[in-house]
This record gives sequence, structure tokens and C-alpha cells, in this order.
Amino acid sequence: MTSIRTRCAAALLAASMVVPVAASAQSGSLDSQRQAVFAQLIASPADRALMLAYARLSVQMRDFEAAAATLERFLDLDPGNTAARVELATAYFALGAYGVAQYHLAAAAASGGLTAEQAEQVARYRAETDARQAPHQITGRIALGQSWARETDQSGVFGTAQLDWRFDMGGPNANDWLTQLAFSRYSPDEIGFDDRQTTRLRSGPELRLTGDAYGPRLQPYLELMWMTEDDGFGFVRDDTSVALGFAYQNPHNAFWTSYADVQLGRGERERFGFGVDFDFHEVRLGLAYRPSRDTRIRGTLGWRDEDTDDGFGAYETATTLRLEALHGFDTGWQALPRRWEARGWVQRQEVEQGDRFGIFNDFTDTGYGLGLRAFVTDALFLEARGARLERVDGFGFDAPETIYSLQIGWEF
Repeated sequence: MTSIRTRCAAALLAASMVVPVAASAQSGSLDSQRQAVFAQLIASPADRALMLAYARLSVQMRDFEAAAATLERFLDLDPGNTAARVELATAYFALGAYGVAQYHLAAAAASGGLTAEQAEQVARYRAETDARQAPHQITGRIALGQSWARETDQSGVFGTAQLDWRFDMGGPNANDWLTQLAFSRYSPDEIGFDDRQTTRLRSGPELRLTGDAYGPRLQPYLELMWMTEDDGFGFVRDDTSVALGFAYQNPHNAFWTSYADVQLGRGERERFGFGVDFDFHEVRLGLAYRPSRDTRIRGTLGWRDEDTDDGFGAYETATTLRLEALHGFDTGWQALPRRWEARGWVQRQEVEQGDRFGIFNDFTDTGYGLGLRAFVTDALFLEARGARLERVDGFGFDAPETIYSLQIGWEF
């Protein structure tokens, strides 16, 4: 008989597959509405109400170029319309044309015709535009909280931190040198679900091949990583590695983005007081779909191969498939300044371990989870997560775990 756990995982995977279909239907409905408005604009090209309707539908579909072109024509007819100028500025901001966006934001602020809500919006966009045009940009996120493991009845610290530093290298295509530092700590632990602490440093130039918001971005980089695992019985594993990599990201249009990451590296692993060197190769390929401003769906396929210089030809190969979805929504509470974010994920990883004498271990990790990030200020948030993890090895040993966590975090 199929277990309840298996049925739940299948149901979640099926629901995840339905999300793109529903999102596509929503996108198709917006496109039909926009086509209808466009047909009316052909008959009445100077109708300002139709122009605004077409521009707003274009923004909802994330076609910011069409929105900007329509709003430019609108302002030619009505240059004193501050609401339209603010919408034009936000469209240029979304396209990454920060200088043009700043021009229209300044004109709207100087008009004297903004409502209190519009003035606050303009001030926020002007500050963000200034920050993005600065030669140095530092952004980050810190979150710290508690996690609980149901089956093993354990609890512990669950924390993450990330710091991104961008340095403008100049040039017509807004090329940056990007340095990223990330840290994570996961606890509790159980056999098969180790206490893990990871620190990762990546640095390299991010090169844009075009001057607009779309088109390929390439980043050759150097990455350093330090990782410690404790299986709960006092057996500690320490890894230190260095890798050369190449990351590719290509926003093809407002909806679709493809990405890839390839790296080759070498590291040292210390376990039981002995150290061995290892070589590794890792590839990740993915596709992201954004049907609206509020919804993002991403699927990633990953492969990693590791060979150890231990004299026995030990190796490990892992193949991972992960599907993620994120949806932002307005709570309707005016006291809350930012939209909340709901997310879900499902993942399956197959691992094979062996040496020159043959395969001695293989296991499959499956997991799925849900999360909610609730912003209580522009920067401060609470995040609740729940996840179900399960490992089944080649001997039929099943190690399930249900983990809940609650964190408080800060974005800057």
C-alpha cells in the first residue's frame, strides 16, 4: 500500500506542476485584455484613458518597454500628469535605466502635484535609484532563529547570512565586480541529516553583453568554501575547497530566464584525524518563469562528481532535481509597508558512492517544504518554514525527519 508520506509528496509535486499552468492562464487573460485595449487604441490613438489602461496592463505583464513607450506618448499629450510620470519612472527603473528614471522622478517631485502616498513612493524610488547608480553597492540579509526536529525531538540554532558587494566597473553595459559572502548553519542533526555549517566566498566580474535589462550576463569567478558536518556521534568532517567557475544568466524577456553554473575545483577533507585531497566538477542548469510581478517559478537540474586521492579511487556522484515557486502578495494591512512572500519547494537527490572495487553505498534524499516571509517593516521580517526530509539508502534503511523553523531577519 502506498504510504501517506508518498502520497503527500506526489500531491505536492502535482500541485507544483499545476502552478505554471495556472500562471500561464493568468498571463493569457492579461494578454487578451491588452490586445483588446490595443485594438481600441488603433481606432482612437489619442485616447488617454486607453493609453493608461494599455500601459498598466503592460506593467502587469512585465512588458516594461511597451509601458514606457505608451507613457512617453501620453506625457507628450499631457505633460503635467504627475501620476503618469511616476508610472513612467517606475517602468524605466524596472528596465534598469536608472538615469532616465531619476529624471522623471525629480520632475514629478518638483511638480508639487503629488499626493502624500505618491510623494512617499517617489522618495523611495529616488533613494533606491541613487543607491543603484552608486559606484559601490552593499546589500545583504541576516536571519537567526530556532529549528525543531519532530522525529528526534531535538532543537537547535538555524541561521543564515549573505552579503553582496557590487563595484561598478564602468562601460556602457553596467558591468560590475560582484563579491558574495554567504554563511549558513543548520541544526538539529540525526543520522543522515547532519549538523552542517557552510561558509562560501565567491568573487568575479559580472559582464552584461547588452545595455538593457535583457540579454546574457556572464561571470567568471573564484570560489572558496569551508564546510563542517557533524553526524551526531562525534564523527566530524571538515572540507576546504577552491574552485574556478563560470556562471551564465540570460533574461530572454519579461517572463523567461535561463541560467547555468559550471565549476571545477580541488579541496581537502579531514575526517577521523586524517586528511585527503579531492577533485570535483559541478554543473547546474535551470529555467525560471515569471508570469507576473508577483510569481516566480524555477526548476534546476544539478550534477556533481567528486574523486578522492585516497589510494582506493573513492568517488561520489550526486544528481539533483529541484523545483521552487515564490509568490508575493499584499496583506491588505496598511500598517505593513512591504508585501509578504509565500514559497514552496520539492527536491530529489540521488547519490552514488564507490571506489575502484565497486559501489559500496547509494541513497536517495527527497524533501519538500513551505515557507512564509512576513515583513513587519521595510527591512525586518519574520520567516516560518516547514520541511519534510527523507533518506533511503541502498540497504533499505529509511531516515525521515520533519523540521520546523522560525527566524527573525533583517534585509539591508
